[in-house]
Amino acid sequence: MKNTTAVICAVASLLVVTPSRGQVMLSPAFTQGDQAPTESETSTTVRLHPRHQSDPMLKYRLWPAPEKRRPRPVMVTVNRALILVAQVSPTKKREFLERYDTWTSLPIDQLPVDEARESYGPFETAIGVLRTGETWMGLDYDLGMAEMSAEDRVSTLLPEFQEMRDLARLLALRTRVAAAEERWDDAVADLRLGFRLSQAASHSTDTLLGRLIGTAISETMLKTIESMIQQPECPNLYWALAGLPADQLFDFREAMEYESTLSSHLGIIAGLDELPDTVIGEQEALLRLKKITHAFATMFHPSGDATENISMRQMTTGFQIALMVGPARQLLSIDPEWSDRVDELSDAEAVLRASEFELARIRDAWLSWASLPPELWDEAEARRRGAMTAAAQPRTLGGQLARMMTPSVATAMSVPLDMRQQLHRLLTLEALRMHAAENAALPGTLTDLTPVPAWHDPRIRGSFQYARHSETEATLSMAEGPRSRDDITLNIKLEVN
Repeated sequence: MKNTTAVICAVASLLVVTPSRGQVMLSPAFTQGDQAPTESETSTTVRLHPRHQSDPMLKYRLWPAPEKRRPRPVMVTVNRALILVAQVSPTKKREFLERYDTWTSLPIDQLPVDEARESYGPFETAIGVLRTGETWMGLDYDLGMAEMSAEDRVSTLLPEFQEMRDLARLLALRTRVAAAEERWDDAVADLRLGFRLSQAASHSTDTLLGRLIGTAISETMLKTIESMIQQPECPNLYWALAGLPADQLFDFREAMEYESTLSSHLGIIAGLDELPDTVIGEQEALLRLKKITHAFATMFHPSGDATENISMRQMTTGFQIALMVGPARQLLSIDPEWSDRVDELSDAEAVLRASEFELARIRDAWLSWASLPPELWDEAEARRRGAMTAAAQPRTLGGQLARMMTPSVATAMSVPLDMRQQLHRLLTLEALRMHAAENAALPGTLTDLTPVPAWHDPRIRGSFQYARHSETEATLSMAEGPRSRDDITLNIKLEVN
């Protein structure tokens, strides 16, 4: 091996730097419990009331009608609404948020309507402004991120996207109040605005953060609908739900591709060009390693770290790189570009080249498996996990970068599928209500449903598990995903007037 000591010394001699205060735009993991939940912990009861489809069938819409859509940028009204929300006193905001979780966990018929209306009253002007853009379908929101350096993109703050979740909470509570008062047109109007807000958060940028916030808003709306359809006079929303553009609301592919550009090559985090195809020599390799490890130290450590801890971390990084020399040369022996030229490389360049190779392998594996259509994700789960094992045990600096900057494949894949699953189950519940309106009983099987079909569980590409216990009682279960849920099984109780 050549000049391993030089690698250690060069990296360890980095200057002490001030850590970054940036926000890393990576996907948060969905936590799972340490123990498997019991059956009682994964089931909940829903009370359904028979209800025919509306006449006309699209009397209620959860998405703007085609003739009302306009090509204007919706983020204009979103930002105006957020400015108005910011003008509400902190006390009023705190009071609303403190009560929100309690109120939305109650059945709608137990909601303290007057108190709830009073809590969102100070935000009515903001909601009114937001509504002016309900039919504005333009999603352009150019923040200039394409021209930013990788460091600037990683540290870009998007506070408006986090604040959109508060707008969604306001809409959800307004919907519940409207449902409690049987103002169904108003309830559906607020839900429709919520789904448009979801699309704005998801698709006005290509960040994965935006997609995650957008789907969280959609989930809030879907949960609100599940509560609403349990009210005796709630209209049947089967066709309204069927009209939601799920592919637009829940698609993550472009966001995953965008996030992958942050790891297109190792030097990108330090503002360096890609490595040339020719040998660059020891000195140039050492210089690049120093700049890259400097970027690691400044971009991925919290702002509260003491400077001496950062210095020690940099020193540790230097020794870690030295330990990578052996694995790096081994990795390069299977790299088609360098397998017959490994002996030409200094230790520093071997680490650098192997890091680029490992980064490309992990990133490309992630993108390749993420490109599968949603209906194949669960079927290919075991093979995907096997292919991605390398990411969990990086051998080089490139592998470490991939772990930090490549979002969780499991998260990125599971969220869109979770959302489709929830939507399809709601559609099936509405199909059951429609069947009960015609037959005064639940169907024997889902294939017996009339006049509209049940929707399939997208996680298994087959029917939801349904079992009728009597004419008025049944269970409806969906396949389990990676998230811990308390509603895998719905205990359905039909209340026939």
